[in-house]
Amino acid sequence: MRIAKTRLSLGLAFITLLSACGGGGSGTVTAPSTGSSPTPSPGVSPSPAPGPGAASGELKPSADATFIAALLQMTTTVGTTSELTGQTSGGTTSNRSVTLDTPGFSASYSVGTGYSLADSFNRSIFGLAQLTSDTTASDPFHPTVLFTRPAAGAVDYLALYKFKVTTTSILGSGSVEPRYGGVGGWQHSIADPGARRTRLNYFAFGPVTPVAAMPRSGVVKFTLMGSGNYAGDSDLYFASQSDTITVDFGTGSVTGSLSANGSNLFTGGFGGIYSARLNGTISGNAVAGPTSSSVAVASGEFRLLFVGPSADEIIVTHVGQNGRGHYVSAAVGVRNPYLP
Repeated sequence: MRIAKTRLSLGLAFITLLSACGGGGSGTVTAPSTGSSPTPSPGVSPSPAPGPGAASGELKPSADATFIAALLQMTTTVGTTSELTGQTSGGTTSNRSVTLDTPGFSASYSVGTGYSLADSFNRSIFGLAQLTSDTTASDPFHPTVLFTRPAAGAVDYLALYKFKVTTTSILGSGSVEPRYGGVGGWQHSIADPGARRTRLNYFAFGPVTPVAAMPRSGVVKFTLMGSGNYAGDSDLYFASQSDTITVDFGTGSVTGSLSANGSNLFTGGFGGIYSARLNGTISGNAVAGPTSSSVAVASGEFRLLFVGPSADEIIVTHVGQNGRGHYVSAAVGVRNPYLP
């Protein structure tokens, strides 16, 4: 079976929001059924932002969308940055912590205002005046919409991601992309002498499926696509994920994996960096609980919501640690009829 995934490469970091801007992003990847790690494709530079009054190309939240968010907080120190590669050798992270449900998080979207985001620490609004770039029509590897709001001693970024998965198997070939669920990343960084304090909120959104409309039978496989960050003492990865979540609506069981592959801003390396197992039981229209791992010291949590009129898609947030670093991500899953 062959799966080619078009996704945004997210790197919410102290220098740049998008890892592709520094040439370190990955593009279309092939994920064999054996589960081997994908290989990166060359990065693509963002196209100019649309002119005044133009609409950006991301999947926008509906008026009845529910948002869920997970938080990674850390301090980053600035190393030496290469103008050629965008890599920052010698950078470090410290004072890290992750929280599955961001305290005080709220979000909304309207045509007139744009995106309004808030948590217990900060609030920010991103409209067309803050639109930095939109590559959804021009970039087949990293389609994203990026907003930037600078202020004295601080800066906020908002990235909205666009995903599509193309699958080839014994069941046929085809492409599927989300219609109801979306994923974003919001960064707030405060500059200190020689360092930055950063809050990374990864969020997912969609119109939650009414409990009465939840399917009561059938087994469905969802392809999960998402982005996140993994931070260790001397590592800061821009991570992406492409996993399979299996839902048995008859028994209510949900099983699958949460894995991350990405590029390291500090070293330029690329590879698999994190993995965990997801197991849970549907309660109404949601699933939540701890993750499991073969690493004894690892721990994590996830939250999953079904979105769309009839559990058409899923949205997931996840945080974890593996003894060496901390991870945060958000993802959207689509029903994939080509998964055997």
